[in-house]
Amino acid sequence: MKIGIIDVTITMSYGGIQTAVWELAKQLHDAGHEVHLYGGNGDIRHNLAGRQIQVHTYPYTPRDKVIDLGGRFRRIVERYTFARHAKKDVISQKFDWVILTKPFDFFWPSMMPKSSSTRFCYMSGGTSFFKGDRRLGKKISAWVACSHFNAWQIQHHFKQFPSVIYNGVDIEKFKPMTTSLRERLGIGESTFLLSFAGRLVGWKGLSVAIDAIEKLKGEDVKLLIIGTGDDLERLKSKSVAKGIAEQVIFHQPVEHNQLPEFYAASDAGIFPSTGDEAFGITIAEAMACAKPVIASHIGGIPEVVGNEGTAGVLVAPGSADEIVMAINHLRELPDRGKTMGENARSRIETRYTWQHSAQRLLQTLAS
Repeated sequence: MKIGIIDVTITMSYGGIQTAVWELAKQLHDAGHEVHLYGGNGDIRHNLAGRQIQVHTYPYTPRDKVIDLGGRFRRIVERYTFARHAKKDVISQKFDWVILTKPFDFFWPSMMPKSSSTRFCYMSGGTSFFKGDRRLGKKISAWVACSHFNAWQIQHHFKQFPSVIYNGVDIEKFKPMTTSLRERLGIGESTFLLSFAGRLVGWKGLSVAIDAIEKLKGEDVKLLIIGTGDDLERLKSKSVAKGIAEQVIFHQPVEHNQLPEFYAASDAGIFPSTGDEAFGITIAEAMACAKPVIASHIGGIPEVVGNEGTAGVLVAPGSADEIVMAINHLRELPDRGKTMGENARSRIETRYTWQHSAQRLLQTLAS
């Protein structure tokens, strides 16, 4: 098959959706299919290891340059301005399938000529629903959810029944390793280090994590936050105001292939989301590095971590007290934490690889 994947952000930023697109593209290519990626004019590229995957970039109007009639309106305009430039190329390629990752791109089928045989698949990584998307969604031929929770969201909103295809992890990249990163960051070997990587936005729950660190003020526990976003300055100010600036370390975003070293240097991953996380690729990546995780019992996260308590500790969203209890549990029982990390790695190896995801996606498109 000839497959195109469209998401303006894949060449502009790092994140779960972006990772999913690049990794699935590699697996679809390895399965013998011709794959093209479409993104905005940006410099971000994942390592394709010599694969003949064509990356097409086009200009667009960034959302922060669009008149502020709401965040969703801005994102639709951002993607539509991109589509105006990319449309001719996409049509000329005569794809069998084009994969879209956001409802904001649901106008694409209507842009195709009536003679086009290209079909469109929505590969969901969350909600991002907006008024009018149900009508546009009628031209989507295949629906994919990244978790059973996400499938319920799609069923409830679009009245469609998607295939559940979990996101994956590159288990050859994200794996246990030794590293001198602690020394380079000035973090002692005895320090219990919690790491978070991702966008710094309110619903990721980092404010709650800082509240938890405040309750452990003066103890040998540190929180390493890797990333940037709208909440960065507020989180920095909060850690200073609470007198725990030395226990909360902010690190600039790193390339995706550098993340395994950060998890390897940590004692546990922490993902205290307060919003409906559809899956949580970064959680799965930390688990693949054989690290236990402390994560919120919300959205699709329990499907990743498991409810058994063998690979991580699930806490109530917004509860700093439960996070503290989980941290102390792992600190007091280091052997237990090590076993949980090993179980976490095994869980990812057997359930959540990009090879599995690509195989299931191809089955869905073929049917």
